[in-house]
Amino acid sequence: MPFVKAEHIISTLHDWEIYAPPKRPDQWVDGRSAKEVARAWLAGSGKTFPVEVENVLNGSKNFGLTQSWIAEPEAKLRFDAFGEPSNCDLAVHVKDQAGGYILAVEAKADEPFGDTVKKTIEAATERLNANPQSNGLRRVHQLKAAILGRKLEDQESDTRIRYQLLTACAGALCEAERNNYSRALVLIHEFITDRTEDIKHQRNANDLNEFTIEISKNKILKIEPGIIYGPITVPGNPILISKVDLFIGKVFRNIRGAEK
Repeated sequence: MPFVKAEHIISTLHDWEIYAPPKRPDQWVDGRSAKEVARAWLAGSGKTFPVEVENVLNGSKNFGLTQSWIAEPEAKLRFDAFGEPSNCDLAVHVKDQAGGYILAVEAKADEPFGDTVKKTIEAATERLNANPQSNGLRRVHQLKAAILGRKLEDQESDTRIRYQLLTACAGALCEAERNNYSRALVLIHEFITDRTEDIKHQRNANDLNEFTIEISKNKILKIEPGIIYGPITVPGNPILISKVDLFIGKVFRNIRGAEK
C-alpha cells in the first residue's frame, strides 16, 4: 500500500484519521477537504490515482505514465530553518519514464489559501518587535526572493498574493531538491460538496490566478481545471541550490448531492 505515515500503512479512512489527522478534529467531516481528499485517493486501493489526477497527468507533455509512487498524508515539507514547515495534504513521490518528481497535493473544499503576504508581514513585524529573536520576517523575505524574485520592501503584490501558496511551492521545490528530482508539481485538488459555497470556490480561483500571474511574470494569466501549467522557473536563492522546474495545476471533484 503506497500510503505511509511514520511507518504506519494507511489503507482505510480510519487509518488516515488515526495516523494522519488534520490539525483540528472538527476538520475531519464529510464534505470538507481533509476527509474528502483521503476518500478520493484511497478509492483506487493504492493502485491508481483519482481519475481527475490521472487525466491531468496523462494530458501533460511534461509528465508520463506513472511507473511507481508512494504518498505521505499531512507531510511536513521543510523549506528553511525557521518555524513550521509547509503542511502538504498529500506528498506523492512519483516515478515516470523521465525520472522522479514530487506531486504536492493541496486539498481544498472552499477553505481559503490563508492570509495575504501583506498580513503575514504585518504579523511577523509585530512578533519581531515583541521578540528580537523572531525569524518570521526573515522567512517572508527569503520566500519572496526565492519564489517571486521580489525584495521584502517591494510591496506591489503583497495584498494580492496568498502566503499559503508561497509556502506550498517552496515546500514542494525543496522536497524535490532533497530527492534529486528536477520537477515539482503543486496540484490543487478541489472538492465541490454540499458543505461548500460557490462564491468561496470563485474566491480561491481568483487567488490562485493572482499567484500564478505573479510567479509566471504574466505568462500564465489563468489556471483552468484539468491542465498543468509550466515549467515555471523561480529564482530559488536562498532556499534552493539546484534548478527545479515548478508546475502548477488544478483538478476538481464534484460530489455535491452525492453525500446524502
